[in-house]
Amino acid sequence: MAEATKLGLLSFQEAIRGGVRPNLFSVNHVWPDGVTAPVINGNTDSAVQFMCKSAALPATNVGTVELPFRGRVVKVPGDRTYETWTGTFYNDDAFEMRAAYEKWISLTNAADANLASADVDDIFEDITVSQLDKFGKSDSLKTIRTYRLVAAWPVSVSQISVAYDNNDSYEEFDVEFAYQYHVTEDGANKNLVNADTDPS
Repeated sequence: MAEATKLGLLSFQEAIRGGVRPNLFSVNHVWPDGVTAPVINGNTDSAVQFMCKSAALPATNVGTVELPFRGRVVKVPGDRTYETWTGTFYNDDAFEMRAAYEKWISLTNAADANLASADVDDIFEDITVSQLDKFGKSDSLKTIRTYRLVAAWPVSVSQISVAYDNNDSYEEFDVEFAYQYHVTEDGANKNLVNADTDPS
């Protein structure tokens, strides 16, 4: 007879280990040519990481094909689909972040001419969303897993509400991105895992 599993507090702690903290994450991307990159802390590399207040690890979905047969329905897997992805950003006092995303959208379609001012290949950039871990005997946060959103571009920049009675808060705005597909990478950001291989 198999030994009963001990369901005590220490067993739970051993199973869940350090857990995964939703506030330990990092978002990053480069900017396309034609967009002036925001400067935060004297450089452009950390602007997105610092100013992204919240985001999400992307969903993975597959469609369902239903085949009717003699009063029943047989379900088989369909095509993969990728929903839009949204990040929330703080608005800096120079409006550099918001201006950069507005310019990125303008590259895809100008407000007056209804034309793109950049080639279609030049508006796509990869976005990385990384889950970080505070444990691991390291002097810095360890990356547990990274999701790379391939060939992304912004499709909307949200409004910013202003009001006389809105005290003790910072302005923030949402940017919604479309992308082609995403792949997952291990903690070293080198090896693709879970069979979501990069077809390129």
